[in-house]
Amino acid sequence: MQKIRNLLTVLWEVIFIMQFVGWLIIFYLPLRILFSKESWWPASMKLQRFWAGWLRVVMGIRTHIEYETPLDPNQVYIYTPNHTSFLDILVAYKYIPGYFHFLAKSSLAKIPLFKIMFWKTHIPFERSKLLESTRAYQRACEDLHKGYSILVYPEGTQNNRPFALLPFRSGAFRMSVTTGVPIVPVTCLNNLELLPHQADLFKPHPGGPGNLYIKVGKPIFPSDCNNDPAELREKVFNIVKQNLINHATHTSR
Repeated sequence: MQKIRNLLTVLWEVIFIMQFVGWLIIFYLPLRILFSKESWWPASMKLQRFWAGWLRVVMGIRTHIEYETPLDPNQVYIYTPNHTSFLDILVAYKYIPGYFHFLAKSSLAKIPLFKIMFWKTHIPFERSKLLESTRAYQRACEDLHKGYSILVYPEGTQNNRPFALLPFRSGAFRMSVTTGVPIVPVTCLNNLELLPHQADLFKPHPGGPGNLYIKVGKPIFPSDCNNDPAELREKVFNIVKQNLINHATHTSR
């Protein structure tokens, strides 16, 4: 029985990869055209949302989002979700109502097809390289001033510990204080259960189609934390941590 389950899990992931690559090939030229002119960038978001939404459908992922307060699609925010799975980017297109750019590791920009999404919009960088990190920070602040929301994973890498958090890095919170843009805490409650983090994507493991739960907090302005990046970071960290604890307690009953 376990062998059958492992086979189905691998098949599920193969279908996901085929759809992922297939739709990127189909969208390559349209995206390249839309990314060539900044005034067209928001139009590219429709294709990106379709791509992410279709992949969630193919994977059998039913996304349930709880907003603490409605978000204004025309307002600029800095989103700071926890990071546990390859699913995290796909669901970001679901819970973020407006146009946004995300910061991600530079290795993604080296993937032949995926790098089209980093051509001029999303922001790749290598955290271990100070110059790249500084440029990415400056570019993100510029984008916020232009009216583009930014998504930052404050843990800095994928975390494979269920219901736990790695220490938050300070970049997103310094960015908030510098620009005055509010932080939106986001908690991905069970992404790790559906698609666990691991280097070998096709190694048999628990996971598969199911319900995915996201909790989106109310915006926190830097002035709410005395314009102190450390205080703002601690506040957001505690919110996300408590959401994970509450979910773990609820599911264990």
